[in-house]
Amino acid sequence: MKFGILTTTTALLIAIGFASGVKAENVSQVKQLLETKKCNKCDLTGAQLAGMNLSGADLSGANLSGANLSGANLNEAKLNEANLQQAKLQGASLIAARMHGVNLEGADLTRANLSLAGLVIASLKNTNLSSANLVGANLEGADLAGANMRNARQSVANLANVSLRGGSLSGIDVQGVNLRDANLTGANLTGANLNGSDLTGANLMDANMVNVDLKNAALP
Repeated sequence: MKFGILTTTTALLIAIGFASGVKAENVSQVKQLLETKKCNKCDLTGAQLAGMNLSGADLSGANLSGANLSGANLNEAKLNEANLQQAKLQGASLIAARMHGVNLEGADLTRANLSLAGLVIASLKNTNLSSANLVGANLEGADLAGANMRNARQSVANLANVSLRGGSLSGIDVQGVNLRDANLTGANLTGANLNGSDLTGANLMDANMVNVDLKNAALP
């Protein structure tokens, strides 16, 4: 029964792909992904994968730029070095996903669940992380320049050496977080909860610190 449902879903997506002018090789690789959950280094540019169950999928090095993954299940997926520029990931679940070096520039991760995700040295320039769940995520060395993290949830995580030049942490709860040596130049930290956080060596030049909670925090 499950096989029949999967076959029908795959066939439907292929039909939609051809109808919308998607390249044949892309459609073939979408089919491969859905049937095997293994598609490392695949070209899935602009793929329509909204709501799909891709938990544990191997998409290492895949090109998913402009792909629609809204509401998709990508829990524990391997997305190391994947290209997700301008991808739609609103409400997607990426719990414990492996995303070392992933390119998420300009992607929409509004309300996405990235708890426990590994985002070491990831590029998140101009990424929308508004109301995202980043509890336990590792963002060490990540580039968040221009990123919107307004009202995102994060605690007891690693943001060491992160760059958030001109980005927004307005209203974020990051108590107890490691922000050692972070570049927060010009960042909007209005109303952020940095209680007990480590900001040793952090660059806060021109940052907006209005109503920031720095109780018990280690300051630069």
